[in-house]
Amino acid sequence: MIAAQFQGMLANSLTPITLISGVGLIMLCMTNRYNHSTDRIRQLIKKREDLGLAGEPDIDREIRIIFRRALFLRRAMLCLSLSALCSGLMVAANVIQHFSGTSFVALSSLLLVAALLLIVVSTAFFSVEIGVSLHALGMAVKHLPGKKRTQH
Repeated sequence: MIAAQFQGMLANSLTPITLISGVGLIMLCMTNRYNHSTDRIRQLIKKREDLGLAGEPDIDREIRIIFRRALFLRRAMLCLSLSALCSGLMVAANVIQHFSGTSFVALSSLLLVAALLLIVVSTAFFSVEIGVSLHALGMAVKHLPGKKRTQH
């Protein structure tokens, strides 16, 4: 009887646990991008200070763009963290449900929907960050020295 209860609890917990693992991998990717962005901002600020420039338009523009990217990444990571929290609460609700005999189906369903919606919102923020990153890369390529400008 206890083994059957444990197997049922384990089966109900697999979905949120798997969700937490996937969220963790996405969070790792975003954290690496965020850390790279903050390091790059620090490098640009140091470069500007070393050159004795109070305000260099190209460097300042790049700093603003990278900062904007970091804001999108931070929002995406917050959504993922909240998604993992919802998944963890779902596991706790399933465990309590199996040992107490009370039903938390509505709560578990709500937590699952919230976790999935937060992943979708996080993915949207991440997509916007990638778009901003590509825009910044395009600006850098456009300003390469020696590049001939063609008229379209």
